[in-house]
Amino acid sequence: MMIKVRIEIETDGKALPGFPITRRIEVAEMQSFDYSKADDGNDTTFTTLPLDVMAAIQALVLTADRSTTLRLDGQSDAGIQLNAGGLIIILDATINAGVTNALINNNSGSAANVKGAAGGT
Repeated sequence: MMIKVRIEIETDGKALPGFPITRRIEVAEMQSFDYSKADDGNDTTFTTLPLDVMAAIQALVLTADRSTTLRLDGQSDAGIQLNAGGLIIILDATINAGVTNALINNNSGSAANVKGAAGGT
């Protein structure tokens, strides 16, 4: 299955040099998610994104309407903090820690609406 992503970046209405860019990658499977992630009540409880276990994630797009933290590939440090409404795009990567390949924490005080998709093997 082919994933195609086109990214356009402008400042003051003018395209940044080198943009837009288009990237394509081939993945064995693609899964999307759209769910409500309960507040974890702390910054140490991480749960797996609701994906069937992929041996490796090669593409990941994630957004949430609350501040959340994402850990990838068995990461155990602070992770990537995503502000409310933020967007993470990872393309043509190898995130390969099995069931711990993508974990999320919501310590915002409210449920977070989390949406996205992942592709890989």
